[in-house]
Amino acid sequence: MNRRSFLVGTFASVGTLLAFSSGAETRGGDANGDQKGTKSRLRIAHLTDPQFGFGPGKTPAQKYAADIARFEREIEIVNAMKPDLALITGDLTNNYNDVAKDWPRLLKKFTVPLAVAPGNHDMGNEMTKAVRDRYLSVFGYDYKTFDVKGWRIIVGNTQFWRKTPLADEKTRYEAWLKDECTKAKSLDGRVLFAGHIPPFADKPNEKDSYENYPMTGRYARMSMYLAAGARFFLAGHTHRYIAHGWKDLTILNPETTSTNFDTRPHGFRVFDITDPYDYSYNFVKVRS
Repeated sequence: MNRRSFLVGTFASVGTLLAFSSGAETRGGDANGDQKGTKSRLRIAHLTDPQFGFGPGKTPAQKYAADIARFEREIEIVNAMKPDLALITGDLTNNYNDVAKDWPRLLKKFTVPLAVAPGNHDMGNEMTKAVRDRYLSVFGYDYKTFDVKGWRIIVGNTQFWRKTPLADEKTRYEAWLKDECTKAKSLDGRVLFAGHIPPFADKPNEKDSYENYPMTGRYARMSMYLAAGARFFLAGHTHRYIAHGWKDLTILNPETTSTNFDTRPHGFRVFDITDPYDYSYNFVKVRS
């Protein structure tokens, strides 16, 4: 966490929907992520945990409708920003039975490139074939590689780190990930990993919990990301802002986009990164 400073930034607003918050995480450059004398900038709108059905309201229907309405406003804001990629890191619904309810329609509303990672609420805490197949019928993939502006974004399904009866699928996933890491080494560090559950939430050696990778294999996973040349892992799941590091790997979690079941803010983060890995991670608060 050294060499980083927290500052109040300024961000162009979109109508009256957008407010820029304090607490922007920046290393190098200015609050908008603009860098001087660099080759290119990659801008990602990092959204996570819309978790439709977990928001404000007295009834399940009201909670679901409130989350949908807020997320649709956020889609408008993201589209107006025109980032290079919109990335949603999981928990797209609160109940995996609702995955096919509104997401086929919402996916069509994005006018910018979009990558989506599944969360535990989308796949179940113990991922089964039926639940995974429903998710795949909507999104078409649960892990995939994206190439954007010379950067490799490797989006994974972190539910494979959990207990699952899908042994063959887990073996194929492990082989895919290992192969992608090997191929990414040729990109000289222009590599980002993304997934729902972060390797750890507060400390690298923390005990196994709902919020992290199992300790068995945790360090091996992070070492694999570093060996591939990645310096960032963009995650979700925690419903709170996190910026932690292990060796040269930085783990970034934004606030939840839609649910406001407590007093924490809701919105998303704009992640700007340029050579040589200077970055900003600025919070965009979306008003109710």
